Amino acid sequence: MKKATKVILGTTAAAAAFSFGGGYVIFNEVMNRNAPIFPLISAKASKSMQNVQLDETVDPRIQWLNEQEYQEYEIINSRNFRLKAHMIPAAEPSKKFVFCSHGYRCHGRREFRLMAKFWHDNGFNVFMIDHQAHGDSDGKYIGFGYHESLDGLLWLKFMLEKFGDDIEIVLHGVSMGSATVMMMTGAHDLPANVKFTVADCGYTSCTAEFEHCLKDYIHLPNFPLLYTADLFNRTLNGFDFNDVAPIESVGRAKIPMLFVHGDADDFVPTYMVHQVYSACSSDYKDLLLVKGAGHAESYAKDPDSYNEKLSEFIDKFITK
Repeated sequence: MKKATKVILGTTAAAAAFSFGGGYVIFNEVMNRNAPIFPLISAKASKSMQNVQLDETVDPRIQWLNEQEYQEYEIINSRNFRLKAHMIPAAEPSKKFVFCSHGYRCHGRREFRLMAKFWHDNGFNVFMIDHQAHGDSDGKYIGFGYHESLDGLLWLKFMLEKFGDDIEIVLHGVSMGSATVMMMTGAHDLPANVKFTVADCGYTSCTAEFEHCLKDYIHLPNFPLLYTADLFNRTLNGFDFNDVAPIESVGRAKIPMLFVHGDADDFVPTYMVHQVYSACSSDYKDLLLVKGAGHAESYAKDPDSYNEKLSEFIDKFITK
């Protein structure tokens, strides 16, 4: 009997250690900007993330970006972190702005290195932010859209105060940045200056994305690891995974939305864009599926189709 009790206690202790230890590893790996990316994850992810081969030394769009002089801006968020933004002013004075929200473990100038020139050529000031714990901004932990959407609304307030309350703004986000702008779009205090949103390869929810990655990338069960990871996240990062639900946010959207996704995306699986598109309550919405594009590859794979859709929205919703 004593031996059986010891076995049960030992098994229970081992299960608890696996749960809490594994949960912390997952939390730290995903949320800590300084955590090394596990080879198992990075090898799998590299097959579906930004896999289009670009010669950045000769690509004219990137050469153009590298030649630009940026205006730098800074705000302090509610967690007392210093956040940075870099803006390429329009060639002529303009009231048109694109708010560029980058993806996970990226930064504004990197994420929009191909797309910035399109916006600039169309008379926009290109306002590229670095989210908390990314690029030149402060912070240890990534918010996966939670902190970023709240900070994004602060940035919009800053832009109105800095550039005038009559400016027109487009929200353009990629991956985590797409989740961010979807959540901003559904916010009750979104300024009327925001005329439409472009949501490129965003996930339906933080929980759904983590469940997909646990199952598909490292073949581990959601329970109990995701629940203990969420416990660490609530304690150290200040929010619940379930607080990040872009699919619920777009259900409150009142402005036009363009959804973009690669049909070969298995990092944020393509079925998610159909779910957020269906949930979106906007009176005007559209969907662009890019054939053969993996995660965050749509613009690199088919810039002509992407630009055509953007131009349609600009013509419809932005003042000439």
